[in-house]
Amino acid sequence: MKRETLIAGPDDAGKSVQRILHDRLAMPHSKAKGLLLSGGVLRNGRGVTSPGERVAPGDRLEITSDPGAGRAAPRRAHRGHGYRIVHEEPDFVVVDKDPGLITVPSPSHRGESLIEILTDVYRKRGFRVPTMRAVHRIDRFTSGLVVSARTGPAFGILRSQFASGRPGRVYLAVAEGRIERDEGRLVHRLAEHPVSLKVHPVVDERSGRKAVSSYRVKERFPTATLLEVRLETGRKNQIRVQLAAEGHPLVGDVAYGRPSRLIERTALHAYRLAFDHPSSGRRLEFEAPPPPDFRRLLSALRRGA
Repeated sequence: MKRETLIAGPDDAGKSVQRILHDRLAMPHSKAKGLLLSGGVLRNGRGVTSPGERVAPGDRLEITSDPGAGRAAPRRAHRGHGYRIVHEEPDFVVVDKDPGLITVPSPSHRGESLIEILTDVYRKRGFRVPTMRAVHRIDRFTSGLVVSARTGPAFGILRSQFASGRPGRVYLAVAEGRIERDEGRLVHRLAEHPVSLKVHPVVDERSGRKAVSSYRVKERFPTATLLEVRLETGRKNQIRVQLAAEGHPLVGDVAYGRPSRLIERTALHAYRLAFDHPSSGRRLEFEAPPPPDFRRLLSALRRGA
């Protein structure tokens, strides 16, 4: 990765960072803007995200990405419609998804998916052919953390990790009824109906796929229980189906339980995610707080609703 350091002189006073990159490095304005918006430039040690930011004599500009490649340095980014970027690097991006936004494109769903939105975000930043691949997914009405790969090699490495169950995936779930055991382990075999595509438990050991989750009670309410659920496998609708099979469907889950007047979607939030860095192998951990509707649900349950 190329690194450049520029010191603003008297003639640079009042110029924008984008203009200085253009003048001093002979960088096209479109490339300079994309580099700035992708977090590749530091001014006096602080990230520059506005191309129009003005400099003063003596300011130190550090270009921490290769302008030709347009690859971003690690940074935190802005909130967009339906998502918030928690962490991004040249190989991947971790996003806190809002409920209601589908993760990947689907013929049965009208509107953009998270993958399509992120691809468009990077295209607007100046990446000519941005790559965005879903490593895993969460349900449309589930909120929380999702990681997507930005390169083919990173996708292969991360996909292999998720297939092996090595990543740590922890959810907050509000289940109907009072769960008396403080912790437990759920083991089922799950199959998908060929027509309705609805997932259901099966008894036959030769059919379905094994699904394993462990849970811990975080808080009990008169009519519901807040759980911390850790996935050991990653089957479709796994947490929802397993808890429903135990007689405790998630609050607001219209597919496996019933609607709720306290929340307009399934009370499930992917709030912790851990995996190995696809390049260095270093363990990375991320956490996203529950969104407002989930917090309002908990407040209502604490009041005895």
